[in-house]
Formats: sequence, C-alpha cells, structure tokens
Amino acid sequence: MSDTLNYILGTVFIGIGIFMIVQWIRYRKKIIIQDQQWGYLRIAFLVLGLATFMSLMTGVYNGVPISGSELYRIMSILIAVTAFLSYHDGIGEEGMVSAGRFTPWSKVRSYDFEKKEKTTAVYFLVESGKDSKPDEYKTKELDFAAKDHASLMRFLEINLGRKYTRMKKRTKK
Repeated sequence: MSDTLNYILGTVFIGIGIFMIVQWIRYRKKIIIQDQQWGYLRIAFLVLGLATFMSLMTGVYNGVPISGSELYRIMSILIAVTAFLSYHDGIGEEGMVSAGRFTPWSKVRSYDFEKKEKTTAVYFLVESGKDSKPDEYKTKELDFAAKDHASLMRFLEINLGRKYTRMKKRTKK
C-alpha cells in the first residue's frame, strides 16, 4: 500500500476509535444491565483485530521492515477494534443504549422479551426521532445473559411495566 493510503486509512480508523471512546465515556454510567456482548459483529471485529495484530507480529518476527505509515495504520486499526470491543449496549434508569445511541424510556412505545437457552432477548418498539416521520417505529433488540433474567425482568417491570406487549413472533418460511 502507498504511504498516502495508509495515512488516510489510519486517520479514518483513529477518528472512528475516538468517536467510539467518546460515546463509551458518555453512556457507560447510564447502563445498569449490560447486553450479551458476543454477537456476530463483535466476533468479526475480534477476528479483524487478531488478523491485524498477526500481520504486525509476522512482519516483526520475519525481520520485514515496517514503514511508519504501515505502523500508523496497524495501530489505528487496533485502537478502533479495542474501542469497539470495550463498548457495551444495555439499559439503565433513564433509558437504553443501543448501537451507540441513547433512547429515553419516553420514546419506547412497547417491549417484549423471549427467553432463550443462553440469553434473554428483549425487543423494544421505539418511536421515530424524525419530525418528518412521527408515525415511524423501529424495533431494537438487545440480548442479555441468562443469569441476568430475573433482575432484567424486575427492572423492566419497574421502568416499563405498562408498556409490556406481546409482539408477533417471526415465522421462518
């Protein structure tokens, strides 16, 4: 790769990493019950981080000189991956955090849950934040560890008790 492309990619990943760290600092105190962290996306980022780290170690081990731009790119990718893996979604007294966005409980129209073998999936029907489409709703899903099921149900009953609604189950075709 050329030095220019390495610096561009490195700067993009540093920007993404800083953004995720700032979001994590803003919302980490608002989360009381964290979601089950290991989904497909987190595993993909872990593989990306391990592959990047292995490329660095392979170059060092084989004695291949690593240029400053390559080292900058590799380190910025590792920073972004570490920031992403340390970030959690979850619920708290004021609302829920999902995909880096905070949603207050007043915007949640209803919720439902499904107890699975190792997780408890909670589905939230969230009102649109756009003034141009006030009747639009999104469904957000958070998966919590099975060990948190009792405290999660108690927490949801206290904060969203009147908003509990059984939602239609998706059927596989």
